[in-house]
Amino acid sequence: MGNIARVNMDLSRIEYIPDSETVNPSHRLRYGDVLFNTRNTLDLVGKVSIWRDELPIAYYNSNILKLEFKPEYCGDSRYFGYALNSAESVESIRNLATGTTSVAAVYTRDLLKLEIPVPSKSEQRAIADTLEDAERLISSLRLLIAKKQAIKRGMLQEILARKTALKGSLSSGRDAPLGEVTTWLSGGTPNRNNPAYWGGTIPWISAATLRHSRVHDSDQHLTVAGVRAGSKLAPAGATLVLVRGMALHRETRIGMATRPVSFNQDVKALIPKPGVLPEYLVYALQARSARVLDLVSSAGSGTGVLDTQLLQRLPVWVPNETNQRRIVAVINAVDRNVEALDRLLFKMQAIRQGFMQQLLTGRTRLPVKESAT
Repeated sequence: MGNIARVNMDLSRIEYIPDSETVNPSHRLRYGDVLFNTRNTLDLVGKVSIWRDELPIAYYNSNILKLEFKPEYCGDSRYFGYALNSAESVESIRNLATGTTSVAAVYTRDLLKLEIPVPSKSEQRAIADTLEDAERLISSLRLLIAKKQAIKRGMLQEILARKTALKGSLSSGRDAPLGEVTTWLSGGTPNRNNPAYWGGTIPWISAATLRHSRVHDSDQHLTVAGVRAGSKLAPAGATLVLVRGMALHRETRIGMATRPVSFNQDVKALIPKPGVLPEYLVYALQARSARVLDLVSSAGSGTGVLDTQLLQRLPVWVPNETNQRRIVAVINAVDRNVEALDRLLFKMQAIRQGFMQQLLTGRTRLPVKESAT
């Protein structure tokens, strides 16, 4: 289920089947298969991906439904994968989810009642091809962003992990336990029955929206009333660290709030004490990302939980504020480049989403030989 994203597959972590195991041939994935995540957290359940032969051989497990569409209706299964990712479908699927915040499910009997538009087979193929072109452009941007981030990680390792200053030594600093130089806030999930839950103006940070160095905003929002119902606000400058679900992502997710934000229980907010610059703390933790991953245990939940007591004892190199500013200035230059690409990626995703809204709802029709049904 950790590999199911929105439309695309997330193959940052792959599980393998032992050679000694017998597998059902019908569970092998084929190009164009539409996969539905039936169980996950309340935020992530119901995601739909399209399999495009990203691996030579792959099988799906029991937390996933493979959706097969009747030939008399289906001209291209990819169309239905996109249709199930339209804003209307995502909202409808979210309303089908039942369970707790940490364990929720969408049952087949409920999913089968979901209604989606079915244009002619030729128009399905045309829509799928159009959206696939947009996907390829988005994928190329993601690869470029990944390359820039790799450059940034190398710089972080060189400067912080090796305690090497830009000009000379950082030996005037000290290794300090993370818990000593920060104060911590825990997150929570407000009442989703509040009808205004999705309509507010306060950014709502979860595993899905915590990805990069600076957290400016997200696509999910809470009202002030929703925040008071159970969640907390982290101030601008707080470092946000993903502490649950890391076994699914196999990466550290560490960012800094540039404005007050609300966050769920998968995230901790670390507020730097005097003497530690907020941006420096983010970079210092990112430089120790491999060590942070070592503190993750998948025991019990299977999703991965970061041992926050060990994290509090994690030593962080703290030079004087002058050197902190110098380091931040250099890494910021790389970050600004990544953020510019991120903004371009966000725009392209918005354009793709606009295409989806227009094409999948029938508001815009593509010229095809067959008439729409």
